[in-house]
Amino acid sequence: MRKDDTADIARWLWHEVDPGDWSGEALRPLSEGRSRLVPVQEHERQYAGAREFRGLVVPLSLAGEPSTAFRQHAEAVENAIGAANSVGSHGPTGPWYERSPDWGAPFLRWRRPGTESLELRATETGAELSLQPTEPYEEWRQAAFEWGEPSQLPGGFVIEYLDAANEGLSTPGGWRVPRWAAVPPLLSAFIRTLPAETCAIGRNVSVTVFGGNRQVLAIHSAERLTVVGWFKYFVPGEGSGWSQRVERTVRSWTLDAGGPGEVDGDWLARHLVEILRTEKVSSLAKLGKHVRSLENAHTVLLGLGF
Repeated sequence: MRKDDTADIARWLWHEVDPGDWSGEALRPLSEGRSRLVPVQEHERQYAGAREFRGLVVPLSLAGEPSTAFRQHAEAVENAIGAANSVGSHGPTGPWYERSPDWGAPFLRWRRPGTESLELRATETGAELSLQPTEPYEEWRQAAFEWGEPSQLPGGFVIEYLDAANEGLSTPGGWRVPRWAAVPPLLSAFIRTLPAETCAIGRNVSVTVFGGNRQVLAIHSAERLTVVGWFKYFVPGEGSGWSQRVERTVRSWTLDAGGPGEVDGDWLARHLVEILRTEKVSSLAKLGKHVRSLENAHTVLLGLGF
């Protein structure tokens, strides 16, 4: 394995490494050089069982703008071992309750049901390729959604491709908050890093927000974050950034919210909630959404909050 080549590292981890039962001295040589074995902590034992380790990790650097650098690693890995089976963002809380980097938490994941998974993910110090047993992580994620404290619930989003590798995969649905006051901080965390994450994974995310049966807002993220609004009552102020367009007698407004590292999540979240309430969406029970999924894939927005 060439330790300086992302594609070679991915091929080594995915096609050559045999971790067996993730225990014993036979694994020790795998942690030579840059790679390291991740031991199971006591509080992780309920998911890891008798395994001694829960991962083999090789760190990667992100030189320059992080989303662009991550995208280069992602393209190298997909070209080397094939398209990922799922992609997305871990949100503010990463796997095993690790803190996500401030710029975003993108990931790409390759899955072998019942054995191992390989994940390329952002970390606080750059990025990493992590080979891990499939079941412990998936059981932790399910438990985190069912029993976790609100401040520690995994967020972000996931795009899962409908292929054989994802057979038997159980992904929690998005969770809902009970009050308007709880929406802005969650929405801020979700949209602040969204363009960096969609840029990093090379996929788009689009969601239309409804008040009752009427579409009010649409959020689209690719290289930049764009918001579209259809307003009956809200009047955008001069200099607020909204531009108007009329197409076939339908009037809409568009806001360019920024690219990677540019989105003011706190302001935008408060602004969007203000719009929804001005548009007479009386309660969160009246708030709905439609997530546009990519072809042959299912998209879940885990951290949106409604």
